[in-house]
Parts: sequence; structure tokens; C-alpha cells
Amino acid sequence: MYSIVEHEVLAPRVHRLRVQAPVVAEKAKPGQFVILIIDEKGERVPFTISDWDSEAGTVDFVFIEVGKTTQQLATMQPGDQLLSFIGPLGRPAEVGQFGHVVSVLSGYGIAAMVPILKALKDNGNTLTTIVQAPDQDRLFGQKPLEELSDTLILALGTQGDGMMESTTVAMRKLLNQHPKRRIDRVIAMCSLCLMRVLSEMTRPYAIKTMVHLTPVMVDGTGMCGACRLSVGRTNRFACVHGPEFDGHEVDGWEVLMARRCTYADESILQQGFQCRGCSQW
Repeated sequence: MYSIVEHEVLAPRVHRLRVQAPVVAEKAKPGQFVILIIDEKGERVPFTISDWDSEAGTVDFVFIEVGKTTQQLATMQPGDQLLSFIGPLGRPAEVGQFGHVVSVLSGYGIAAMVPILKALKDNGNTLTTIVQAPDQDRLFGQKPLEELSDTLILALGTQGDGMMESTTVAMRKLLNQHPKRRIDRVIAMCSLCLMRVLSEMTRPYAIKTMVHLTPVMVDGTGMCGACRLSVGRTNRFACVHGPEFDGHEVDGWEVLMARRCTYADESILQQGFQCRGCSQW
């Protein structure tokens, strides 16, 4: 069993849990994830690690209430226990010395990207961060992003197409300055549809664009095949080959988006983090 030691509400329906998991904390690296099960009847659900403390043996993750399991997690308090907490899973993110790195974040990615930004900063990169949120009330995690970023851009907007536009306009302004103010790499941890758009925006400039893909997962070890996707016309599994991939090499965006929407119905609590009011949170 894995005890919850902290529960913080970051914004409406956005939560951070800190779990006692020494083995995971000892081995965690930026960009990796865990899979947890709440109880004997619970489903397996993946969450990207947003922080860890190897000495205290704790691991943090941030989630948004969108369905049954996340609603149940939102009710849990310090002292409650999780049946299973497996990780770290997935390949760590690339955090080398690239130069000027632009990151685009929304939803849980606002917190999950922090370890990656820390590692990039430690390696001497210049960081520009674009944060997408529906409005100021649902913006969270701003302080660590301000501390790590050389430039922080808030892309606030309404639900639907307007919110995606607030982000793409900010990205277009940065691209218009390239190569005078060179962009060496783009990293996106946001909705699938926005990551696809960003990949197409940077393609003409040949700017390496890494996207963090989180298709539906079951076992998290590549055995079930649920998170299969096509990258460079080759089958890959997000759980073992990712979750970070080169966005210019992803072939099956339509399939990824269609599969994600398959599991959305009236029970899903829409948060406004989606770019088109769909299920691509």
C-alpha cells in the first residue's frame, strides 16, 4: 500500500497528490510516469510525475477531475492509501544542451513539465514557456514556471477555438523572430490537437519539436498494445518508446485523436483545457 502524504487543490478540479513511494522516488527522471490503482476494484491509470524527493521517498503528480477514477482521487486525503503505485515508467525526456527551448503547456502539463524545465535550465538552456489556460482562475503553477523561465507567456482565452488561437498566436510571434532570435527546440505537453498544430507550425522552420503523447494505456509495459501509435511509419508504444516523440515524425494524429475521443461521453467533466471543447485534455 502507498500512503498519500499531501493533497493540494491547485485550481477548480485540479489537484496535486504527494505519495510515499521510495522506490519510485529513488529512480524517477524528468518526463517519466507512474500507473496507480486506487483499490481492488480500481482501474489502472497513468499520471506523469511532476516532482519527487528521493530522500523523503515521495512522488508528486497533478491530475484534473475528468472521470470516475480522478473524481475518486479528488476525495482522498493524507493518510489514505493506494493499492498500487508502479513506476517510474517510460523513457526520460531529452534534456540536453540545445540553446533556446520553447515549451507549450496546458492542463496537467503545466506541473508535469517542471522537472523537465529544471533539467533543461541546469544544462544551460534559455527557456521560453507558453502556458495555455481558459482564464486566470484556472491558471495554476505559475510561480515555478516564472522562476525557471527566462520568458513566460500566458496564453489565456475562452473555451473552444479561441483558446487554441491564443496559444498559436503567441507561437507565431516567436517563429516570426526566428532565426534572428533562434529557436533550437520546441517541447509541447498539452492537448493532442494543439500538439499536432504546433508540429505543423514548426515543420517549415525545421525546428525539432518534441511532443508528449499520452494515448490510452492499460499495463504501461508494452504488452497490451493499447497505446500503439505510428512514428516514422513504424509502430511504437507510448509507454515504452515514449511518452516523448518527435512531432514531425508522428504519422497517425487522426487515429490518436479518434481513439482518445472514443472514451469521452456525458460522464466526462469538461475543464476548458481542451482547445475545441473535445476530450483532448
